[in-house]
Amino acid sequence: MSRVLRFGSYTVPLFGLLLLPVLWIEMHGFVSGAVVEMWAKAIIQIEGPPGFRATDPFYPPLPYALSLMLQAVVPRGGLPVPLLISAAVGAVLLYAWFGNLRERGAYDRGSAALIVALLALNPFFVRALVDGPGTMFLLLGFWIYARGLLNLRLNGSAPDMMKVAVGLLIMPVSHGYGLLLALGTLPFIVIAARPSMLAASSFGYIMSMFFPVVAAIGSLAFVASVLDTAIFPASAVAPGAGAGPVALLPTLCAMALVAAALIRTLRVPRFFLPLLAGACSVIGGAVLNLGYGLEADPVVVATPALGLVIVAIRSWPPSALRASVVAAVLLVSVPLALWSIRSAGGEDSLRLLQAVRGVAVADTRAADRAAAAYLEGRGGVLADVERSPGLVTEMGQVDGLLVAGQTAYDVTLQGGRPRGEWIAVRYLPDAVSQPDRLLRAFPQLAEDGSPAFALRFTHAPWRIFQIIEQE
Repeated sequence: MSRVLRFGSYTVPLFGLLLLPVLWIEMHGFVSGAVVEMWAKAIIQIEGPPGFRATDPFYPPLPYALSLMLQAVVPRGGLPVPLLISAAVGAVLLYAWFGNLRERGAYDRGSAALIVALLALNPFFVRALVDGPGTMFLLLGFWIYARGLLNLRLNGSAPDMMKVAVGLLIMPVSHGYGLLLALGTLPFIVIAARPSMLAASSFGYIMSMFFPVVAAIGSLAFVASVLDTAIFPASAVAPGAGAGPVALLPTLCAMALVAAALIRTLRVPRFFLPLLAGACSVIGGAVLNLGYGLEADPVVVATPALGLVIVAIRSWPPSALRASVVAAVLLVSVPLALWSIRSAGGEDSLRLLQAVRGVAVADTRAADRAAAAYLEGRGGVLADVERSPGLVTEMGQVDGLLVAGQTAYDVTLQGGRPRGEWIAVRYLPDAVSQPDRLLRAFPQLAEDGSPAFALRFTHAPWRIFQIIEQE
């Protein structure tokens, strides 16, 4: 069997199997906010009016570009496009892990399959799977980075240096937290280096690893300046993730097997030092996130640790009971992970636990669904679709909406007399600053409007007005 056919024969069934938990979780009402936002961007760009002008940042570019391409191929599908990409990345990742354990770790077929299955059932992997392609690519990037560190110590070859560099490149272009994670590796990457490399040129060693990251950030900054936008959306930068140091709990629990592998390889520097560098990198990124808050959910911050876990399993010294001990530690890691998620997980992670148990979660999309139903078949609707992705995904298209780049919307947003037939705004009474730009332009819509607007529909937080006076 050729390599391509073998790859397809494994990844296609894995893709189908990974869709089962995704469908189960969605059936019980859970769809992550990251998936909704990414899917809405794809729908607007592909199916929106030709004149649409996005004002929000295009970051992260890798999952965004893939979502656009898949949305163009399978528009208006039942399952969110980002989840299809996430399942596909997950299938490739599981296949690669299985092959790595078989070829590099010298595990037998049954043991490798059992270990990969336990990793696929790990709560942190499930969280990454349903959070969309950005988090899955973040996990993929960190695994390539950690694997490259190990190979670099064992072989010291140029291709292994490229693996480290590629892993560091994937992380910042896949997820906002990936930038902090890549920076978190900087103080520790030298731990895994061969002494001969550092003796030859320590600066050259660091630069060869981080040049792709610097180039990627520079490219993003250049494109952002050309498009006159920021790299990150302002809403993505929070004052911090979680309530202080407790936010590190999921990250530490995700590395239970790594801790065991560090103890097991303590006297084997060629394995111990790369694992130590990887563990310090994971913790370093999580600590940076405490201050900068590019990812609000500590559980998402912990997911890259699974990439280090598979490297630790591969590095586990051979013995008659190796596979059994590894499987036992992975099993113990599951309740540990669940405890950490309940203790420090974000809102989406806690809702995910409910959905996994088969409990219907609170329908956070009910208001968006009701507003979309009311607007169905209507035209000339002014709406800030970039601040209301749920409305776009519930409508499945943007026909009838007036959006950024169209004259009616731009004139209205700049404070002119509203043009169109309807105006839909999201009013959050507890918000210090209203995110909806149309509501900021017409603050009277937070109440019952004015003679120029007639309130026709309300379902908190949505308020839909018919425009009475216009040009």
